[in-house]
Amino acid sequence: MAGLLLLPLTITTVLGFVWLFERGWLLWFVLASIALFAAARLTRYVVRLRKPLESPPRELKSPTIDPEWSAPEIAAYKRAQGLINSRLAAPLPWEELPTEGLAVVELVAADLSGGKRTALDFTVPEALLLVDRVSLRYREFLRRHVPFSDQLSVRALYWLWRRQDQALAAWETGFLAYRGVRLVLNPALGLLREAERAITSGMQDKLTDQFMRDAQAILLEEVAQAAVDLYSGRLRFSEAELMQIQLGSEMRDRAQLAQEDDPVRILVVGQVSAGKSSLINALLEEGSAETDMAPTTDRLTAHETEIDDIPCRLVDTMGLDGSDKVLRKLADEMAEADLIVWALRASRPGRGMDVALLERFNALFTEDPARRRPPVLFVGTAADTLLPGWPYTENRLPRDAQHRVGQAMAAIATDMGATAVIPTCAEPPEWNIDTLLEALAGAMSEALMTQRNRRRVTGTKGGLHLRENLGRAGRGLGKGAQFLRRSLLRKTR
Repeated sequence: MAGLLLLPLTITTVLGFVWLFERGWLLWFVLASIALFAAARLTRYVVRLRKPLESPPRELKSPTIDPEWSAPEIAAYKRAQGLINSRLAAPLPWEELPTEGLAVVELVAADLSGGKRTALDFTVPEALLLVDRVSLRYREFLRRHVPFSDQLSVRALYWLWRRQDQALAAWETGFLAYRGVRLVLNPALGLLREAERAITSGMQDKLTDQFMRDAQAILLEEVAQAAVDLYSGRLRFSEAELMQIQLGSEMRDRAQLAQEDDPVRILVVGQVSAGKSSLINALLEEGSAETDMAPTTDRLTAHETEIDDIPCRLVDTMGLDGSDKVLRKLADEMAEADLIVWALRASRPGRGMDVALLERFNALFTEDPARRRPPVLFVGTAADTLLPGWPYTENRLPRDAQHRVGQAMAAIATDMGATAVIPTCAEPPEWNIDTLLEALAGAMSEALMTQRNRRRVTGTKGGLHLRENLGRAGRGLGKGAQFLRRSLLRKTR
């Protein structure tokens, strides 16, 4: 469209008119141009009668999505984009935009809370932190991209805004006078410009409508991004405040650690005697976890290590024994983990208890869509029990042994809904532990994002916090008393 608008200007240059005038072709050129533009206009009109030129609204390229957004947060933003595109089939009056923004906020709030929250269900500190972030972002944009933004005062901008109607009227009057003068001084150019103006006016209107629609879509997408941050709990605390939050799970593990605690909490779960402690021993490369044929881990036991140069805390758990108490305890602990290693004994086909725990674990995150689900690595332990003649030379499995192990891992994957299961042998001679370590290293980034999400979402949960709020009230009353005392002293003086 822009090219078509500039095409007549390119053709009708000064040298071109001189050349036409010298050969006596100027009048014919003007008449031919008018006829050409009229034919194009007529063709557009005929086509529009046969089939309306109603093009669908152009999909805007989505801005970069925050890498720390969870899958439910990304899905909520995508649904908000769909709502925006459906509402903006054509540009809306600007006074209707706040209503559309509210509809976007309502949709995001409902998506991220399972329908429990609506618009304006956020706290004043959250709103102020959002204002702070947006203000800093647009301040930087103004300073870098808008000329004179750091020189024009708000008073000057307000003066210009109040006189925008007069400025528009002055522009239209001046442009009309310019067109008249142009027609007198250069009739050929004036006629061409008037013909061009008449022909391309509809095109200019369409281009203006498209720009307006895009601007409104961008504004509403900004609203959707802000709503995701608000209703995901991302704005409950600033980064500095997050540094001061101590999770209950971290405090429990710290009391059980002989050394300093670690940032990534890896929970190892499974049935009784599924080989959890042996697996941890292999990962730690030391015998710090007690093992024998009887169930030995009846409480949480934390071990410090490093995986891919990242400090980690391997937490051994009590084994699944079929009791509802242990099931609830393990599901709650899994919800507080950053990464989960699920040990399933390769030679044990009974996995009903594991499936029940998985269902309870998934239900916790279905009830709270704002929570990021920890990554889960499924491990088939004691794979050597499937292999007669183990160990093999250099631990290389014959073809029939590979087939037998593959069938067992596929059965586990089917029962647990997993995409992959890592077979291992944690007893000497160890086998495939390096593959598990590589998988753990690959999951570290997702584990850290899960931890940050958990801190943001769960940081304010846990009741009314009466002691904290009474402390706030006391500090507020103290500040008020100081203010009154200073005021009275000034008056008495």
